[in-house]
Amino acid sequence: MNPSDPLAQLRDIHLPADISHWPLAPGWWLLVIVAASLLGWLSWLLVKRYRARLYRRQAMLKITQLQQDPGADLLPALFATLKQTANSAYPERHFSSLSINDFIAFMQSSCDQPLFENLPSNLDNMLYAEQPEIDSAMAEQLVSSAIIWIKQHQTRVAPAC
Repeated sequence: MNPSDPLAQLRDIHLPADISHWPLAPGWWLLVIVAASLLGWLSWLLVKRYRARLYRRQAMLKITQLQQDPGADLLPALFATLKQTANSAYPERHFSSLSINDFIAFMQSSCDQPLFENLPSNLDNMLYAEQPEIDSAMAEQLVSSAIIWIKQHQTRVAPAC
């Protein structure tokens, strides 16, 4: 090295250290907090909805059991299940005391789908008979209407006058 040469005394360019991803900038912290809050709220909402629909799942299980048990009295058990479901869905109203025709009218008004059509006029007598004569087509229609009502009824119904 030549002491008189000033270029010999220069050192290489030093690059600055890489920018670290941690700690996060305040804007990212805010975004993480908002995202975590939204995720928590959405989880709470989904759990609440799942729990609120428990009565529907239990009613569907009961109807499935009724369909699989050929010795069961289908008609009384079906309407007992429907009344229990209605009492769970609308706790402020008492459907257990309604007559069968009034109860069917309520179910038809609380669902957008057509339900319980072409029922026999003596349905209330058949409901309380010891051995009701129910043909398979009517039993299938009753069960399918019950399933539709359980799945699609609206819990926010305008109060009756």
